[in-house]
Amino acid sequence: MADNLGYSIFLDPKDTVRAWEMRGALQPTVKWSEMMHEQHAVAFTVAKIAKLDLLRQIQTSLDTVIREGGTFEGWKANILPNLQSAGWWGTVANKDLTGTDQPITVNERRLRTIYDTNVRMSLASGHWTRIQSQKDVFPYLRYLPSTSEHKRPLHMAWYGTLLPVDHPWWQTHFPPNGWFCKCHFEQVSERKMAKKGWSITPVGDIATGPAQQFIPASGNPISVPAGIDPGFGFNPGTAHLRAVADKAANSIQMAVDAGLETAARQTVHEIVADPAFAQFVAIPQLPFPVAVIGQAEKAALNSNAWTILLSKDTMAKQDSHHEELTLDDYRQLPQIVETGFSEQQDAGRMRYFWKDDEGKWWRAAIKSTANKLELFVASLHRLNEKEGRKLNIKYGDNNDAR
Repeated sequence: MADNLGYSIFLDPKDTVRAWEMRGALQPTVKWSEMMHEQHAVAFTVAKIAKLDLLRQIQTSLDTVIREGGTFEGWKANILPNLQSAGWWGTVANKDLTGTDQPITVNERRLRTIYDTNVRMSLASGHWTRIQSQKDVFPYLRYLPSTSEHKRPLHMAWYGTLLPVDHPWWQTHFPPNGWFCKCHFEQVSERKMAKKGWSITPVGDIATGPAQQFIPASGNPISVPAGIDPGFGFNPGTAHLRAVADKAANSIQMAVDAGLETAARQTVHEIVADPAFAQFVAIPQLPFPVAVIGQAEKAALNSNAWTILLSKDTMAKQDSHHEELTLDDYRQLPQIVETGFSEQQDAGRMRYFWKDDEGKWWRAAIKSTANKLELFVASLHRLNEKEGRKLNIKYGDNNDAR
């Protein structure tokens, strides 16, 4: 059976590799459901491999495929001698190797599952990065048929579904949607929609069914949409974003703790400029780090946090009151906090005033949580001309807050 990954032909390899690199940690597991959904964005596992050295060998072999390309047959030929040498092939009854008392069977189908799932999910994450970077031109996604010989009935009912890129449906139904699922998608422009006579699919017309209740190894039940295999009901690209946010926040905190404030601020600038930031603004998930507070402001707020976060609640409020703001406007936040004029409003709030290169004034407000452990953006907007004139009189023509 040949690999059918042709839909990745126009994908920038860097996007796929970048998502793959986030999964650097090795996590031995016995049951595949010990790691679910977003956990796969930050760690690599193969069920029933308890030895880190063997897990690392498999990870390294897949790393080569994802970076350089290849086929299942080529990957199998490369990794099989290592598996046989380690004793992880055929019928295996070695608890030290598998983590279980029960014998397991390691055959070609198990290898194909490992290969297919890791490669396709990494590709899906890379695709999502590209989708977000191109959504100004291609604002819609259309669900396309599987190339598999044996198609799944409910997946077939989704063929042709056309929705905006940022519609919540894609957070659970972006392919692949199951083991060996070969459904895919296309990005669609307004022009193509008009030419084809297509229209956005009413949500009520999308085939659904009763959600499944699945109990993973943790014992905590999760709800899985009908037609989607447990473990696939999430968007790998958004999960990758969460991993970026978490890793960035940890890197910033480590830099600040080490007295490297300049390095911390540089990290913030890099992640806000990163394509992943576009995904957060579109569909905010976990709070995203957007700035590092100055020492004087931190002391004034009596805060234990250095990193300022942009949250889902703030983005919801911004969307309702300031629809005019663009992604580039939010990307100004690190500069606003670093070079703007700061004013303390009360014990838990600080405002920053900043003038951009076009002479327009901006105001950003941040707030501290009651326990002083976190800082959040409260608001961001551009001020009108009257307010700008007052600030010119108060602060002069140039930002010089530090």
